[in-house]
Amino acid sequence: MPSQPDPCLASGTFVPGPDDGPWYRTMMPFEHFDSVRSQQFPHSCNVAQLAGTPRARVALRRAPGHYPNPYNIVTRERDELFIYGGYVGNAPGSYVARLDALTLEERWRVHFDVPFDHYFDWPGVLGVHGNGFLYVVTGAKLAKIDPRTGAHRTIELPRHPGGFGAAYNGFVISRSGAIIAKSLERGRPLVNSLPGLYAVKESDIPAFLVAVDAETLEVRAVTQTPDPILGRVMVDKQGDAEFIYLPGLTHLWRYRLGPDSLTLDPDWNPQYVFPGEQPGTACGMLNGWVVVQNNFLKAEKPLRISAFHREDAARQHSVVPFPDGVPSEEFSKPALDPVHSRVYTNDQQAARVAALTFTPDKGFSTVWQRSQTMASFWAVVGPAQGRNIIGTDFVDGQDAVLWRDADTGEELARIAGLDARPNGNIVATGFDGRFYYLGVDEGTVNELTLHPD
Repeated sequence: MPSQPDPCLASGTFVPGPDDGPWYRTMMPFEHFDSVRSQQFPHSCNVAQLAGTPRARVALRRAPGHYPNPYNIVTRERDELFIYGGYVGNAPGSYVARLDALTLEERWRVHFDVPFDHYFDWPGVLGVHGNGFLYVVTGAKLAKIDPRTGAHRTIELPRHPGGFGAAYNGFVISRSGAIIAKSLERGRPLVNSLPGLYAVKESDIPAFLVAVDAETLEVRAVTQTPDPILGRVMVDKQGDAEFIYLPGLTHLWRYRLGPDSLTLDPDWNPQYVFPGEQPGTACGMLNGWVVVQNNFLKAEKPLRISAFHREDAARQHSVVPFPDGVPSEEFSKPALDPVHSRVYTNDQQAARVAALTFTPDKGFSTVWQRSQTMASFWAVVGPAQGRNIIGTDFVDGQDAVLWRDADTGEELARIAGLDARPNGNIVATGFDGRFYYLGVDEGTVNELTLHPD
């Protein structure tokens, strides 16, 4: 398949390559574009730019290979796609595969076989470091992968002996280039998937927080958190310092990252979970405010979003966007658009999505709400004066992908019938106006493109 002109000027003029910063210069380096977890993709285009019409139809092209339990997809150079998927306990183990972005043909695949008895069978994640190498956490292993060949080196990360298995559910990269990750300990024998998070919460086993040298794979610092951490890590640079934020069972925790140390900040640990609510997903940074939502697990109280100032946690705001939304449960974190001080959230149990504006003096205010049963993370795309948001909608036993106008919530494009299970990650943004949806149930990689309606 020959290369076509990029219909998106923002990505067409974008030059990918290595970077002195944390992540490779590319469309989708992961985790959700940056280490403050904004989920806002600056080199992307909106529906009108890609289709030439206000609304669009969505075309589908499916990769020929089979990719069991795919979790996330990343770009690197224009002709490269990399998939992470599988579970460590299911033969032949988790894997990373390289695809040709033009043909969707597979170039190589490597597997990571981890004994199920020793590990928590939970998805890890793949990312592209600024140095150009791929890194993946899978079970309690971290691997550095050559993107050309798949050759890799793997190390063991800390875990509790007798803990019935550990997994590191994702990582971010510090400005200094360190891999920052933390563990989940299930505490008792249990099958994989979401029920394991209930075991993590009940285990009372603290997480290991680690900082790993990306070049040598040496664990430069390790500490145990005050309590189990269900959600993922976020790292933010503040002046000359870097801080790591973690959502605990009821409070947020912050660590200062040193060259060889992780130091808990005892003066910054606000409460964000209250009786009847459940612990939350990852934190994100919005113009100096740490934003977090609760109810990663099913709760009888509605979803709450909170914001705490990074310099003074006593400065705080919270909102319950769906007050009638019970029971409540949401696997993803809010998306953040710092240009517009905007927060996009969803609750899959309540089947609602919303856009909120945040101001330091007044807190959150609702811009719009819509009905949508969404398990994925939002992707915020397009220019500042024409934002779209992309998410999923699980309807009649099938997952769909839809684009909305970020300012109004109006639906602009939709493709249905993609998979029989909800996608729990993100619709990936690629080069050449392409987007990627991973079908978890059928093990598919689906390329989506927008065309005139």
